[in-house]
Amino acid sequence: MYSEILNKLDYKSINTVERVLETLHKDTVAELKKKYGESYISQTFEAIRESEIFVIRLKSTREPVGLYGLIEVSEKSAGIFLLTSENLHKGNLITFLKEARNQVNEWSKEYKLIMDCCDKQNKTIIKWLTLLGFKPSQYEDEKFQVYYKGDLSLYAE
Repeated sequence: MYSEILNKLDYKSINTVERVLETLHKDTVAELKKKYGESYISQTFEAIRESEIFVIRLKSTREPVGLYGLIEVSEKSAGIFLLTSENLHKGNLITFLKEARNQVNEWSKEYKLIMDCCDKQNKTIIKWLTLLGFKPSQYEDEKFQVYYKGDLSLYAE
C-alpha cells in the first residue's frame, strides 16, 4: 500500500475521490451519517475538496482504498481526516501506518494543533488515531470526541 497526493482536483482525481467515498467502510459511513445525514457523500466531498488530499492505493492493483488529509482551521491548527473503504485491509497496513505517521509528523511542523472529531463508537479510527500519536481531549458530546496532537489550548481560539 502507498499514498500519493492529489495535486489538483481535475476530472481524474475527482473520480478517484468519488470512488472512495462511494465504497467507504460501514463504520465510516455510520460516522459520516451521524455528522451529515443521508447526504454524507456530497457533504464530505465539499468538506475536503479544498484541502490537501492523499489517496491510499493498493500496490498490486492501484485501487484507491482511502483518503486522508488536513483541513486548515487557522494558521496554527488543522483537522485531520481519514476515510477508508472496505478494501483497505487488502493492503499492508503497517506500511500505510508508517507513511501516515511520517505525514502527520510533517504536518505537526506546520501546525501546532492537529485534531479529529471522532465518533465514540468507531473503535477502528480511535485505534488509528492512537497509533498516530493522538490523545482524547476533554471536548466531547454524547456522540463525538475530539482527539488531538499538539497544543490543545489552541482549540478554544
